[in-house]
Amino acid sequence: MSSEVLNKIQIDLHSLRNKYEVVLFGSQVSGGARPDSDYDVAVISRMKDAKANINLQKELIGKFSLIYDIRVFELYPIDIQISIIQNYVVIFGDILEISEYFYYFRKIWNDCKKRILDNQYTSYKERIAIKEKIKNLSQSRT
Repeated sequence: MSSEVLNKIQIDLHSLRNKYEVVLFGSQVSGGARPDSDYDVAVISRMKDAKANINLQKELIGKFSLIYDIRVFELYPIDIQISIIQNYVVIFGDILEISEYFYYFRKIWNDCKKRILDNQYTSYKERIAIKEKIKNLSQSRT
């Protein structure tokens, strides 16, 4: 990501500076962006209270240009959080402090990764087939 693009994002999102840590992730960071791709932005609130994070998300809605998809990091499911943690660019905040904060989420991911990945399917048909198989097994036991 060029420093010019990063500077423009910082200018556009300047009202978040000194309030929150903010990271950019997704296709704009990974290099898979198309010309019409938006910028995926995560605001790190560091709040554990879900209601407070939801209120923050409500405050952010409509505050910035639609080119920015801005979400509160703590409201994402753990698999999306890990995806962000694996490839992000800091917009506002200290990279070391953010990395240290992300350590907590890496730990949670390591604890639940197997369960989550085991419950992912390659297609909707595979999911239905497995559910039917489980249903048939439970019916044959009764």
